[in-house]
Amino acid sequence: MTKDHAHARRPKLRASLACAAIVSMALGWLAPAQPSFAADKVVVTGVLGSYTSGVWPFLIAMKKGFFARHGIKPDVVFVPTAPGLVQQLAAGSLDIVAVNGLAEPLHAVEKGAPVAIMRIIGQTPNYVMIGVPGVKKLSDLKGKKIAIGGLRDINKIFLDRVMAPTGLKDSDYDIIVIGATGARFAALQSGAIDATMLVPPFNFAAVKRGFTSLGLVKDYAQDLPQTGMQASLRWAKANMKEAREINAAVDEAVAWFYNKDNRTEAIDILTEASKGNRDEIAESYDFLSSIDFFAHTSAIHTRPLENMMKDMVALKDMSKIIPTASLVVPGLNELVE
Repeated sequence: MTKDHAHARRPKLRASLACAAIVSMALGWLAPAQPSFAADKVVVTGVLGSYTSGVWPFLIAMKKGFFARHGIKPDVVFVPTAPGLVQQLAAGSLDIVAVNGLAEPLHAVEKGAPVAIMRIIGQTPNYVMIGVPGVKKLSDLKGKKIAIGGLRDINKIFLDRVMAPTGLKDSDYDIIVIGATGARFAALQSGAIDATMLVPPFNFAAVKRGFTSLGLVKDYAQDLPQTGMQASLRWAKANMKEAREINAAVDEAVAWFYNKDNRTEAIDILTEASKGNRDEIAESYDFLSSIDFFAHTSAIHTRPLENMMKDMVALKDMSKIIPTASLVVPGLNELVE
């Protein structure tokens, strides 16, 4: 992308960026002022819904100045749905997506959209199945309402994996689509649904309110990745240096997260950003650390992605398995089995 082209499209984002700033202020958290570098590259970054545990490394990289040290200045835009993030990425309204499910970019690449997986973020599922108090085990969900993020996203794959041992099929329960984790938690509390998958810290909050933990999705789908950072392919090819610097900054943030000496500050960072319950966020830190949730480097393992595509093809959610090299930014990541 040329400098002139980048300047030409930025005014189109003014309303979205202004809205993002309002949302950030409403959340009561903005990235602290970092040392100013004339060479800072503004990168328009999509975030799903609000700041949650899944975006923890990105928040750390902003808060601790890792991005600034690498000459990157994220400009965060909040988008309400996972497909919406990929649509804006394909349209060029976003440069990167901080974290999103992986089914959405796979669908987009299959249709020829210029998007790519920039790195894996969640290398194993961190979802917990949660049910209303009257539901004590997964088989109790027959005839009940289960909310997931979408019929064509990672939630559906995980749900099928979780429910397979029960012998129940889609026709045995009602599937309700509710995009973000926070919205699904609200629906659970209101009584609109009987069960859903929640990520930390929402699962801990639910259990404290009397809801039932029905098990870790990881126990059924350990061979599948959960989330990744995604990029506009046009932007990444034109800004390869910046793409590498972003991956390097996130590598630093993940290493910082896993350092137990940083536990208290990491909890503070997400508590301030999300305005969540600090005790529940502390539980989230311990849980994510214990399952080694965040991928340590930008190297992309091909087999987990192939496993995921096999499941999607079996569901008729994809027509065929796409070569992993076609899913990533050429020359950006090391591909390993």
